[in-house]
Amino acid sequence: MKALAERLLRHLRRWVTIRDRPCTAGAAGAALLCIGIVLVVWYFLTAGKVEDRIVGPMTLPSLGDTFSIQSFRTLWYDEAVARGALASLGRVLGGFLLGVAVAVPLGVLAASFRRLYAFFNPLSIFGRSIPIAALVPLTLIWFGLDETQKVMFIFLASVAFVFFDAASAVDGVSDSYLDSAYTLGARFVPGHGALWGLICGVGYAMVFGLAYAALVGRPEEPDLAAAWYRTMAMATGGGFALGFLLWFPIFAFQAIRKVLLPLAMPDIVNSLRLLFGLAFGYIMLAEMINATFGLGSIINMCQKRGHPEQVYLCLILITMLAFGIDRLILMGQRWLFPYRFKEGA
Repeated sequence: MKALAERLLRHLRRWVTIRDRPCTAGAAGAALLCIGIVLVVWYFLTAGKVEDRIVGPMTLPSLGDTFSIQSFRTLWYDEAVARGALASLGRVLGGFLLGVAVAVPLGVLAASFRRLYAFFNPLSIFGRSIPIAALVPLTLIWFGLDETQKVMFIFLASVAFVFFDAASAVDGVSDSYLDSAYTLGARFVPGHGALWGLICGVGYAMVFGLAYAALVGRPEEPDLAAAWYRTMAMATGGGFALGFLLWFPIFAFQAIRKVLLPLAMPDIVNSLRLLFGLAFGYIMLAEMINATFGLGSIINMCQKRGHPEQVYLCLILITMLAFGIDRLILMGQRWLFPYRFKEGA
């Protein structure tokens, strides 16, 4: 008994030891303890008859009502939660990847050329300071009510943060690496930059053209169809120009391509993992308006129909999906940058 008490005391002492890193099992146990406490408090607040509960069922339904078979069936069959999750994930991926395609190379260039950073800094501050909810009416005015509005909402909500974090990651690379690169002969190679700039431009052009065709369906009327083709050609040409202009200097300057970008990439990817989780939460705002399907639309409909247990269950499912995606990206980080992760992290 004494040995058990000493072991427990030693374990408790580690909780107040600064920067003492738990093992994988210890971290999982702490996470399960947190979940267990939340469930116990939830049960305590909603236990007993409806009139005797501390919190009413319309505010917080009981555990039994929330995790009942009926709630799962209603969400799965009546509300089509699987289809809604795929729709929301597609919108988030479209808007977020567009933000990454623009903001990451732009952030790398801005941190490499400080006057360029000073030029874009006001836009970056504005984009990071504006309330996210305020973007909903703006995107409705600019892009209408269809899928384009939801994708562009995610793009505008995330692009300034991606730019800032990418620039900060590159700016955090020590100048000593640049000095070593210049000593070893790093130089400006326009031919190499032009070749890869053209390749990136073609890739951007294809993605922009396909994205426009997917988001804005081609109308049947000949006059409208002609305008649609012109707009798609503009989107394709704009994508080519954007890809070339963003990536030409990155590939042309060897100091950027071989030093700054590789050293900053682990921090950039880690930032993207965190920002994607935020973007996944932002889509709920856009889907509250004129969305026939999607997780935000499901939550809105369940709330209007007076089924709070389905709202809570849907939120839990969203959290589990976001957590799974986060773990997948983290696994990719560990595979790409194993030297940045210590054992047990």
